[in-house]
Amino acid sequence: MKQRNLLPLSALIMGLACLVGRRVLYATSVDGTGLLESGTPLEWGTYLLSVLALALWIAGSRREEGRVFPDSVVSLGQFIGAVGIGWTALRYPGEMPGLLGNLWKILGILSAGCLIWSAYCTKNGKTPHFLLLLFPCLFWLIHLVDNYRGWSGQPQLQSYLFSLLATMAMTLFTYYTAAGAAQMGKPRRKRFAALAAGYFCTAAALPGKGQLLYLLSALWALFSL
Repeated sequence: MKQRNLLPLSALIMGLACLVGRRVLYATSVDGTGLLESGTPLEWGTYLLSVLALALWIAGSRREEGRVFPDSVVSLGQFIGAVGIGWTALRYPGEMPGLLGNLWKILGILSAGCLIWSAYCTKNGKTPHFLLLLFPCLFWLIHLVDNYRGWSGQPQLQSYLFSLLATMAMTLFTYYTAAGAAQMGKPRRKRFAALAAGYFCTAAALPGKGQLLYLLSALWALFSL
């Protein structure tokens, strides 16, 4: 059990290391125009750490079997994820105006409610209905679409890469979580997605609109293992 617990812990620690590196990068390597100095060792260090992390998650997801955390921890993770999504959706508008931005907010609120009910079911030893876990998947998919135009307009890779990868990882993680509830899950793929989401969401949690969303979603993904 202790050996299996090392994978979620390593994902969190490596994600925090990447986040600290990015914070230092933005504090020390911004030029007069507000852009990062490209090609600095610290910037390449964040990319190298991410490649190493992905290699570790691929290897770990193939070897590890069985549960790492009990239902009480999985339930706590779902509740934490509900707080992150619900708080962000209630406090902030969507990035896109009109229907898409409103859909992002509505799905965020619905996802928070569904995750709270899922946490209740899990705590009592019941598998949540897959529809409860489908709404968070739809939220992250819309989050990707809602933010894509803003990310693609960024002139530097560092400005959006980690948020993009975090969102993609959470979309995969929530998809495999919902599929598992419908008896169509793929445990190894879910394990990889959860570890990747834990790392990239932590690394993406720079101060701003998405900080709490990404940090709490990282815990949700890692506690699900």
